[in-house]
Amino acid sequence: MVSKTSVGWLLDVSKDKGDIILLIKIEDGTGISFKQRLHEPIFYILPKSKSAGEDLFQQLSRQQDQLIKRIFWDEKYIDLHDKIKTRLIGISLDNTQSTTTRQDYMKLIQKLKDDSRVNALFNTDLSDLTQFIYTRLGIPPTSKIKVEYEDEQLLSIERIDDHNEMAAPLFSIMCIENLNEATSDNNSRPKIVVRTDDHSESLIFDGISDPAFTSCINQKDPDIVVCCGDGSFTEWSNHRVVIYSHNVRDVNLYELVEKARFSYLPLELAARCGMIRLIESRITYELIQRGFVIPARTNTISKHHEQIRTLEDIVEFDKAGMIISPAIGLHENVAVLDFNDEYANLILNHNISYETLAPTVTRNQTALLPSIIEELVSRRANFKRQLKEEIQPNSSLYHGYEVRLETLKQILVCLYGTSGSIWNRYSNVQVFEEINKLSREILLKTKDIVQSSGFDLIYADTDAVFLKKKDATKSDYEEIMNVLIKETGLDMSLEFHYKFLVLLYIEADEKMEARKHYYGLTYDNQLITRGIDTRRHDSPVFLKEFQSILLSKLFDCNSAEEVLTTGYENALQHVTHSIDKLMNGEIQVTDLVISKLLRQNIEKYRSLFPHVAAAMRLNISGATIDRGDNIQYVYTDSNHADPLQRIVPAKLISSSEEYDRVKYLDMLFDSAEAVLSVFGFNRSLYGFDRNPAYHWWDELYRQHERDIESARSEL
Repeated sequence: MVSKTSVGWLLDVSKDKGDIILLIKIEDGTGISFKQRLHEPIFYILPKSKSAGEDLFQQLSRQQDQLIKRIFWDEKYIDLHDKIKTRLIGISLDNTQSTTTRQDYMKLIQKLKDDSRVNALFNTDLSDLTQFIYTRLGIPPTSKIKVEYEDEQLLSIERIDDHNEMAAPLFSIMCIENLNEATSDNNSRPKIVVRTDDHSESLIFDGISDPAFTSCINQKDPDIVVCCGDGSFTEWSNHRVVIYSHNVRDVNLYELVEKARFSYLPLELAARCGMIRLIESRITYELIQRGFVIPARTNTISKHHEQIRTLEDIVEFDKAGMIISPAIGLHENVAVLDFNDEYANLILNHNISYETLAPTVTRNQTALLPSIIEELVSRRANFKRQLKEEIQPNSSLYHGYEVRLETLKQILVCLYGTSGSIWNRYSNVQVFEEINKLSREILLKTKDIVQSSGFDLIYADTDAVFLKKKDATKSDYEEIMNVLIKETGLDMSLEFHYKFLVLLYIEADEKMEARKHYYGLTYDNQLITRGIDTRRHDSPVFLKEFQSILLSKLFDCNSAEEVLTTGYENALQHVTHSIDKLMNGEIQVTDLVISKLLRQNIEKYRSLFPHVAAAMRLNISGATIDRGDNIQYVYTDSNHADPLQRIVPAKLISSSEEYDRVKYLDMLFDSAEAVLSVFGFNRSLYGFDRNPAYHWWDELYRQHERDIESARSEL
């Protein structure tokens, strides 16, 4: 037989008993799969001494254990700061025995843990599947590949560098939601939403047993099926990836691809894991390639996480990024210069990593963290260039690149943010502090250069500076940007050039970081908002549209002086018009829906906040509500004695339902004051007193903090 060579993408890596299944999508759209013998999992033993190790090695070699296939000596690094390798006992497991179980494996591990000759065990937390990917395959799922095969036998597989290719992998995705949602006629009618790269459609079927439902799946033949539940689609999992999620609509193919490629995890695992687990997987892969063994998770609070220090040292070094307070009010002709991926580039430029700050390690070697970040920064820069120069705006490809850019940014931010986190098994607090220290030094240097060049620095937030200068042109701002690039050694971009910019008071509290809070109109008539209703995912459509139109009327002017007079008057007229529509009942109830994520199970909440009350009512009605669900509701009687009667879940609202006009009026005033208070606006202009209670979003914000604390207590 003549072997064949094909180019495609690695769709999935999965385990089937004693075999590994590789699913590959070929460029012509066909799919092929290959069965690989599962590599014998290996773990390592660190003896307490040389003699103890020799004794243990001899004993294990003599005893008959059906789990153990091979015992050998090997040399590995056991600590990030090691310069020389340590001699370890390697245990290769026999996974071909059908009678062996996970329980047998755990008994062996526990027996070794209890052995007085054993100091520590390594690689025991790694699954058979991840060991195969890390040690034998070495290719992250969803990567572009070239395969050579003969019949059903895989001869070779090689990764192809596709960093410069615009197109995403040719994977099709089908999303299935509301599987068991009860309808008015009490029938279970799963709703099927099919999303691909170029179109979307919705189809409704009478239950999962509907032949048309099965026919649809077979006809569409998606590579990836995303659905609610926890196992209803096992029968359709052959030759495709099945992902279960509580929030089907939030699952995005482009995001999944980037997370899988980064973490070296299959799509299904990448979809389930949080960012810390994704980062840990990637670090584990990199360490294994460098000859390290991985400690058990029970020993993961690293001895390098934080050393004993004096109070003076803590005060000196334990600081976050720097913020220069905003000059509150209206500004004209403002440029925002942004350091591109500043923290990531600081890590690269200074070779900062978990191990490089130790006194025994020199900085002339390629460190772990920079080697990971370099690939991400390069990929992100390439996507940015293509998005700007080669891709048509508003196309599906353009949207895909935006998602991929945002995902890569999220990964980079988390790599920095978890560098000193106790939940990161490799963390080092000094690394986190060093990055922040360099960031502060860069910002102070930037401030001096900007001000000495005659520009006013009106606001700075860690990696972005807002500056203005009377009669300055875009070229003037680009010139000072080039000076900063040369002096700081960091790449920058002119993110926005504002015709008008209003800086608001920074919203923050003692436990959470400051939130950006401003809005403006660029010279190309783009309205930019940060930290106000138009940017909040949980804000009602009515408030988003109200605030957006309000700002458009405010900025429909030629000068700052006109904004303060004519623009402000037009904004007030819009407030008055919106109040009339709201109080006359002219607003559609669907435009007043508030959305809030249920961050823990209902029974764990101690207070009946509106979204919790809505979740309880949905639960009572028969709907299945779980942690992570997006709860939507409308205020109908916010002063009712029973919290459950203050709101109505969006799914239970009838066409004749009346909304709470006074409650939404209060929210409208909050929204107007949030953007117009710097001009002197206050609801007292309309004869209303300010409600001394928390704003509705403040209640949700504080509940979010409690949710975080609750989640931490569960870890």
